[in-house]
Amino acid sequence: MLPIRGTIEQRKYERIVSQLQIKFYVIDGAYAQQLRTEAAYKDTHLDKLSASLRPSTALTGVTENISQGGLSLVSDQPLAIGTMVICDITVPSLPRPLRALAEVAHSDSKDGRIVDRTVSIYKSGLKIIAINKDDLTRIENYIIDEKIRQRQGGK
Repeated sequence: MLPIRGTIEQRKYERIVSQLQIKFYVIDGAYAQQLRTEAAYKDTHLDKLSASLRPSTALTGVTENISQGGLSLVSDQPLAIGTMVICDITVPSLPRPLRALAEVAHSDSKDGRIVDRTVSIYKSGLKIIAINKDDLTRIENYIIDEKIRQRQGGK
């Protein structure tokens, strides 16, 4: 979503346009709280996180843009504002997905239900709530690399 002409976009982190594959799991509030309180969540590796209990139904989508603080998700799954999700973000240059706990901050399907059967794509803005420090560094480096690549004309 582009800002309206003449307005100043107020974001804490700069975002870049980037289409990355994402696998996400809708989780309940209790599980999200458990992840937030585990210090290891921010200091562990993906293999240890994978061993922790998580929902088994994986949903898929693509990012429209990404920043250190969140991402824009496009998927065939409507998500309600406030929904908590675990995201596995695939960055082509990295050997493993990045994992983050995120909350749906805005959605074109505010209540998370399918209202219009002719609509098959839904957009949601996800705010990153918790992320492994290594994965945050990988996102920062990816953003820097992509900005350089885009400024050089996509080479």
